[in-house]
Amino acid sequence: MEVWLIYALVAAIFISIRDVISLDFIKRYDYIQYVIIANIIIFIGTMIYVYSSGIKIEKPSLNDFFIILTRIAIVYLIIDPAVYNAIKNCDNPGYAKSVIGLNTLFLFIMFAMIYKSAISPKKVGGVISMLLGAYLLSRK
Repeated sequence: MEVWLIYALVAAIFISIRDVISLDFIKRYDYIQYVIIANIIIFIGTMIYVYSSGIKIEKPSLNDFFIILTRIAIVYLIIDPAVYNAIKNCDNPGYAKSVIGLNTLFLFIMFAMIYKSAISPKKVGGVISMLLGAYLLSRK
């Protein structure tokens, strides 16, 4: 088995565990409270790690700083609130996550367009299967 596949499977399993653990929390708190609590914990943990490991933090270039800032803005202003509210307002988080999981499809299409890679009938079948699967899973 390829290394990337092992990492991807581990990530998928732990994302599922995270979502199960988060469900009760999501139902009880609003998004802003969640972000504040999570970021305080992450900041404290990060600072403990930085000080205890002796890691030297490199100053990013101005371009890299804006890329990081843009990514953070997209995550905290668009992605996280959308995922949070999708799960919060859904009977079964699996329904919401099946649609959210279509990000793989969008990524596949964007990279196919950007790198002009050939799309075989087998890949088109995979895309159709993903769309059909997400549709069937998201239906009540």
